[in-house]
Amino acid sequence: MANPKGKTAKLLSDYVCILVDDLTGVDIGLFEFDPDSTLYCFILNADEQIYMRYGGRDDESAETFLNEDSLHIALERGLEMHEQYNKGELEKTERPAAKFPRDYPEIAKDEIKKGKCVHCHHIGQARTLLLQSQDKLDKQKDMWVYPDIKRLGIELDPKKGLEVENTDGAAKKAGIKKRDEVIKLEGKQVRTYGDMQQLLHEHPADSETLKLTVKRKDEEIDVELKLEELWRVTKIERRAGTHALEPFPEFWGKELDEKEKKKIGAKEDDFACEVTKFWVKTNAQNAGMKVGDIVFEVDGVRRSDYTSNPTLWIRLNYKPGDTVTVKVLRAGKTLEFSYIVKAKPW
Repeated sequence: MANPKGKTAKLLSDYVCILVDDLTGVDIGLFEFDPDSTLYCFILNADEQIYMRYGGRDDESAETFLNEDSLHIALERGLEMHEQYNKGELEKTERPAAKFPRDYPEIAKDEIKKGKCVHCHHIGQARTLLLQSQDKLDKQKDMWVYPDIKRLGIELDPKKGLEVENTDGAAKKAGIKKRDEVIKLEGKQVRTYGDMQQLLHEHPADSETLKLTVKRKDEEIDVELKLEELWRVTKIERRAGTHALEPFPEFWGKELDEKEKKKIGAKEDDFACEVTKFWVKTNAQNAGMKVGDIVFEVDGVRRSDYTSNPTLWIRLNYKPGDTVTVKVLRAGKTLEFSYIVKAKPW
């Protein structure tokens, strides 16, 4: 939006726009957000009362919900809320406890001490490292952050804010229909995908239900969704916090796509990951693995309910010092290798 035009420029003329490219002095207790987003915006006033968020992403793309149409909706609603605030029609929200990037030891001793910029992805990475160092990391809960609304059976129209385009699963069973607009989550107002994803992130992982309010024509309807056990699961391989997760699988790899898996006789949800590099001499390489090998089994496991990537499976289910046995395909032959996984590659 460096050179906005037309309606976008007109709406932005009523805003003071600030670009933040270094989080060093930012209160991330107040400005909490998905640190693995491509773009994330807060619409707020001079009292630092946040009206709404704009941003977030799904598993398919970093830009699914970033478009001018949905931005216009957010900017228009932001102006409406600001007018209400100035008239005293909006209650002030209590400011959460302050928290800064320097509160993470990893960031304090690296980016802060060395005078480097603190980037968004550093936050997720530092969080994982802190929980690991305190032995407080629950790999089956803490890694699944910022859920994808599609896991609930709701497909939104990205250009129409929170208007429902299609429903399936839990959402359909709860009675949500096409063209409904989601307006509340657990009683809290939501106006954008960013708002909704933030509240989904805050919703307890072990909760069995989720309450939504939808607007259907002029009627507001309350519904309750039954949540599946794995409702928070997303493709976290892309997250910086996952890259900091111990142990290191002892190789870097790229999961095969559906077409590539089909060629080797694997199904879409099966493990199938091509070894792409080692960078340093690793235990997997010492055991005999090579670039180009396709890993399809880890200690007898070939598929999982929450990932089809064997590197993530290793990170989530093993500890540094454990021995891992993998099976790979190489030139049509199946080979087996056992090695010890370290905490880090170097």
